[in-house]
Amino acid sequence: MRKVLPFLLVLLLPSAALAQGTLKVTHVSGSVQWRSAFSGAFSPLTTSAQTVQVGDELKTGPDGNVYLEVPDGSYMVVSENTTLTIQDYWSSNLRSLVNLMMGKVRFYIQRLGGRPNPYRVTTPTALIAVRGTTFEVNVDEAQFAEVRCFEGRVTVESLGLSDREVILDQGRKTLVRPGEYPLPPVGMDEPIARNRVIRLVKKDGPNTDSKGAPSGVDVFARDNDRSNRAADPLRGPASRTSDSVERGKPTLNFPNK
Repeated sequence: MRKVLPFLLVLLLPSAALAQGTLKVTHVSGSVQWRSAFSGAFSPLTTSAQTVQVGDELKTGPDGNVYLEVPDGSYMVVSENTTLTIQDYWSSNLRSLVNLMMGKVRFYIQRLGGRPNPYRVTTPTALIAVRGTTFEVNVDEAQFAEVRCFEGRVTVESLGLSDREVILDQGRKTLVRPGEYPLPPVGMDEPIARNRVIRLVKKDGPNTDSKGAPSGVDVFARDNDRSNRAADPLRGPASRTSDSVERGKPTLNFPNK
């Protein structure tokens, strides 16, 4: 038994490192500053630093970028003029990776058992849950968060407005403004109306004009929104009533133009 214990400890070391939220620095170029959670001053980050821990803050300059790798093989590419903090905590079966305060980061998430690992990313205005494998988050000085999905699917909700979410499929993007629900998803090449006014009303069905077309943008709130999502399975792990991390909250429904 005594001989078995050291062997078990060796097997558990990768899990322990993952639980501590350690990210490996695999590439650094240009100006990249690093501040430890236990230090008050920034210092240059080089690949010799090897890892960053929970609570550490990274800041890239106009010519800087850095690659950070999660122990499961997932990684993120941090672009220039970006500030973020390393996170590691669980919420609603999702594990937070980083808090992106400003700038742009692209995420490449590994799959476990055929499904993306249950990660999420936070910003000052948005929560992004990973259902896809490749996505990008860009936060500007006004704290507008633009989320783009390149592969798979991600869900986006507004911080403090967690009763509704927007689902982004591959090739779609959305924008989250402070204190508002995410804007209607559009294609990657389509412009986002950053100043668009969205009227959200809880009701059983949409208002219609004289021609019977929906008027305005309505939020449906009946029966966890299942009645408004005909394609949504009512049984199985993908059901919106199950406890699976793949299930979604009621989504924002927007009329087609």
